[in-house]
Amino acid sequence: MSNTRYSAISVNKPLLGTRSIGRHALCFTLMLLAACSSGGDSGPEANSPLSTPMALVVNQDDTSLTTLRLDGKLSPVISTLSLGPVQTDAIGGVTFSLGEWVFVTNTATSKVAVIDPIGALAPILETFLDVNPANPLVKLGQRPTRIYRYPGDKEVLLTMNEGDPVTGHDTIKGCFNGGSVTVLHNSHLSAGGEKPRVTTTVCLSGTGEHLAAFSLPTPSSPNRQELAFVSSKTTGLIDMLLADPSQGAVRWSPVTLPGLIPIDLCDSAKEQALGFPTCDVGPNSTATPNHAAPAGIFWSQATGMIYSYLAGYGTVVEINPDTLSLTSRKVDITPPLPSQTVFHSVGITPNGQSLFLVGEDRSDPNHVFGTFGSIDLTAVGALSATELAFPRLRDIRPSHFQFTPDGVRIYMTQSNDVSGLNPAQAANLRKDLLLIFDPSFLSLVFELDLPAAEMHSMDLWITGPQGAGSAKGVVVTNATPGVNGTVSLIDGATNAITATIPVGKNPKQVTVYYYGLAASDNQATPVW
Repeated sequence: MSNTRYSAISVNKPLLGTRSIGRHALCFTLMLLAACSSGGDSGPEANSPLSTPMALVVNQDDTSLTTLRLDGKLSPVISTLSLGPVQTDAIGGVTFSLGEWVFVTNTATSKVAVIDPIGALAPILETFLDVNPANPLVKLGQRPTRIYRYPGDKEVLLTMNEGDPVTGHDTIKGCFNGGSVTVLHNSHLSAGGEKPRVTTTVCLSGTGEHLAAFSLPTPSSPNRQELAFVSSKTTGLIDMLLADPSQGAVRWSPVTLPGLIPIDLCDSAKEQALGFPTCDVGPNSTATPNHAAPAGIFWSQATGMIYSYLAGYGTVVEINPDTLSLTSRKVDITPPLPSQTVFHSVGITPNGQSLFLVGEDRSDPNHVFGTFGSIDLTAVGALSATELAFPRLRDIRPSHFQFTPDGVRIYMTQSNDVSGLNPAQAANLRKDLLLIFDPSFLSLVFELDLPAAEMHSMDLWITGPQGAGSAKGVVVTNATPGVNGTVSLIDGATNAITATIPVGKNPKQVTVYYYGLAASDNQATPVW
């Protein structure tokens, strides 16, 4: 594929000068030049770190992070940082804070890499967090994977620690029932700012993949208590942690109301339909794992409720953060016959009004069809899932998707995986595509061929009004295990690939970052 066309998201000049400059001195000087509170990615002089939008690319088979600049100035590759010993799939997740620190979890070493992205001409790996130096008894949990920025205080990060690979128990923290959550805190990069540190690690009640969502005050409930809802996939439980800063010393401790914590997602009818006994009852019922398999959890700003997608049951349930319990509103997302659609992914729209369902129909012996549905969360009465009659995407298996914050576009990658398909369906499967939709009518706006690879991940470069920006560019990784991969930069206006840049082995993750992005609330949704 030719890369001769360049735009504001492409790059074609050699990097000038890589001499390190003192972090605090440089940042303080640049902050005098920048419109730091604007939430944008412009303001300081053109080639200062504060003005450089970046793509943080995780090379899983190298255990490294390559930083690319997106503004079309100088060379595309700013730097590549080693994030620990080379171990396959060691890196769990990447995020950044309001204080402009970047955090990367290393699952294999149970540490979090802390990166200063703007204190010099290239990002600097400051340290690896694993213990609080002021209190060595406070340690990071075992096998941190996902990492979340807490929306109530964006200088606070939470890592989901999945514990021992066999038992799922965090042996570092000493959790007897499951994994854990570690809370990190930091403040701004400039002089006087506090460096990131481990503040506490809290045991969870369950094991498996942990996902988190946060309840926040809304105009209709301005005094709502802020909570973190953390689901555990293997055991089918949801723990709740006190997130509200007003809670003082007990902040981030588990909610301990008798009979309510954790929320047991077990459903006897669903268990029996899967061939298992009915749910246990009584005070020790949560000790028996269920098969709900929570695989997505979301907070809706429109309803003020938490929603959990239970992949094992094929349902979505609603949780009231005020009563700390399931409501009566739950819905099966498997469409009734004669539909053969199976929905496998759920996300929430930026306005919080709907859940977006993504799935496929394999009933045709020669073709697989990508399909979509929705759940109106604001509907009065019972929730209902609606399968959309169009579009039906022939020979396409939808994979990851992201909304722009303004809700005007959905960007979706196509899965190249042929597992579960018969030979004819596999032979006809279209591969290596980026699909762009208008969610107003869920119409396909554009499809773009990507470089051949085993899989693709993406993130969006969002600019514009706070909380309602649009895609200036799209960054897509082209990853194959054991092979040096590439990253394709795509212009958001023309939907054209403007550059494809070599990076490290198996680049399976990418996160777009620029100074002020955390403050602007303009990351694409959903955040996985």
